[in-house]
Amino acid sequence: MDERKKILLALQSVSELSNKKRTALLDELEDATELASESGRRAVFKTLGDEHATEFFKLLARADELAAELEKRDVKFITRYDDEYPEKLLDIYDAPTGLFAKGNLGALRAKSIAVVGTRRPTRYGAKVADEFSREFAKAGLTVISGFARGIDSIAHLACVNQSKPTVAVFASGLDVVYPAEHRSLLESVLANDGLVVTEYPLGTKPLQYHFPERNRIVSGLVDAVFLPQAAKKSGSLITMRFAIEQGRDVFAVPGNVYDEESAGGNELLREMPHALVISPEDVLDQMGVRREEKVEKTIELSIVQTEILDALHDGERHFEELIEVTGLSVSELTSVLFDLEIEGLVFKGAGNFYSLA
Repeated sequence: MDERKKILLALQSVSELSNKKRTALLDELEDATELASESGRRAVFKTLGDEHATEFFKLLARADELAAELEKRDVKFITRYDDEYPEKLLDIYDAPTGLFAKGNLGALRAKSIAVVGTRRPTRYGAKVADEFSREFAKAGLTVISGFARGIDSIAHLACVNQSKPTVAVFASGLDVVYPAEHRSLLESVLANDGLVVTEYPLGTKPLQYHFPERNRIVSGLVDAVFLPQAAKKSGSLITMRFAIEQGRDVFAVPGNVYDEESAGGNELLREMPHALVISPEDVLDQMGVRREEKVEKTIELSIVQTEILDALHDGERHFEELIEVTGLSVSELTSVLFDLEIEGLVFKGAGNFYSLA
């Protein structure tokens, strides 16, 4: 790591320092290396204030140690002066001065779409998020999201289940997995050529105001944003507003008018009816993405499998209902449903409900 990058690493590592102040400080200087000079020292104290400036110079003295810790954890530090910095992100207002990244940076070079939404999706919202994300990934889009519960995790999981890369944007340091139950999901993202990024240094906890800050990065990294479902006060609507300000395409599906978890998305569509889509193909067509022709394969079904599919033609059914329909034991039905999921014929939603894929 060269001297300029070490200086920027120290600056990025100052705790709870706004990106606007970092940017303002760097804009005062011809080069970041000036921060280590006497004139730079005066600018640091003037712009950052005594507390943050003092912390910066303490971190600067430990820059080699900070760099070694990143290397030990296989985390890259990318600054806005580096060729690896995402071009799309560089063009947004308040672009991060630096990013911490782990995994496949190549995932950011492909055409991409963010999938964002409520942390409490209904079965409908979960199915939309899964189906659309799978089709986006199959079409070669990199799916990006915020690694939160609900829609975010469904989108990431839809990609890793097909061994496709996905990008997770953290609201914390990369060593602070939030929510904690997503540790295995993180491992799967990285194992499938995915990437995790954040503007926060190691050890940073996911404070409340980090989430809207993170959202500008989610929308800033992509060509478009898709909203499967969102309540009126959902943080994902902040991402949609950022996307609109950043000139990104936005898409949303209509939701149940009686469902609070769909109220935000429906309100968005009332304001922006041109954002309405009803299939993954609608999104891909508007993004100019060519899809591979689907080759239909012949699948031989057993009598029981056919019986289950016929039962699901009328709508989703709970596992217990399917036991009654088929007369199978719990273990037998579990096995049959698993086979149907693998073949892509059945979708398992929240609450042990099943529907046609």
